[in-house]
Order: sequence, then structure tokens, then C-alpha cells
Amino acid sequence: MKNQKKNKNKLLIILIFVIILICIISYFVIKSKGDKNKSNSEQNQNVEDYIQVLEDGTKYNTSIKLKEAKKIENLEISEIQLTYANGQSTVLANVVNTSDKQSSLMKVKITFLDIQGNILTEINDVLIEALNPGASTQLNVGITQDCANAYDFTVTKSEI
Repeated sequence: MKNQKKNKNKLLIILIFVIILICIISYFVIKSKGDKNKSNSEQNQNVEDYIQVLEDGTKYNTSIKLKEAKKIENLEISEIQLTYANGQSTVLANVVNTSDKQSSLMKVKITFLDIQGNILTEINDVLIEALNPGASTQLNVGITQDCANAYDFTVTKSEI
């Protein structure tokens, strides 16, 4: 009789332990799914934070990463402004020769990246004119692809 009671107690303890273990595992599985959904919604919110839609329907990108200066050889490209309207994206940027020598004509590729660092689009064969030391110019490039949701960009030199 005592052995039967001990076996029932052991079985009850094992059953309680298994139920507690199942509850703990379920909690972490549900929490993990919730964190993924929260993360995706935060990233979507971030995209909305740096895209403004103006009264006329123009998308205007205000990402601070686009404002950061990028260097390529002796040129600094900064203050990119990115808009999309009427089926065309317009890219404006300041280009300054930061060296004490004249720069030569340069062909570059501008790559726009999303918030995760994935390539959205690339603009090939952008020409930057030769600049005297300290001189500046403005890039003005239009493309027919909507890249207004870009978060960052890179610039690489291409062969002329």
C-alpha cells in the first residue's frame, strides 16, 4: 500500500514538472513570435518616420543617413535630397573637392540601401565634373524608379 502511494506521489510530481516545463516552453515560443512581429513593426515605423508625403503627393525622404557625407577620392558627397513624384525619383547632392588639387572628371555609381542594408537600386554612370580645390557643384539625377524609401547610400567610382 505504501509503495503504491509513493508511486502515485512520484507520478504526480513528474506530471506537475512536465506541465510546468510545457508552460515555460510555450511562454518563450509565444514571446519569440511577439518579438519578431514587434521588430518588423518597428522597422516599418522607422521607414514611415523618414518618408514624408507632401500635399501634392510627392514623397520626400528625410533619412539622416542620406545627409551624412560620403568620400570618394578627393570628393565629398553630402546632403542628398531624395524625392519621388510623377513616376520619377530625383536625387540632388552637394559635391565638394576637399583637396588642394584639381579633381578630374569622375564617373560614379550611387547605390541606395534600405534600413537593413539591402540594395534598393543603383544609378550607374553618374558624371561628376572636374572641380578646382575647394570648389563645389550639385548632382542632379533623375531615374524612373521609386527609391524614396532609401535609408542610406554608397558611392563607388566607375571606369570612364
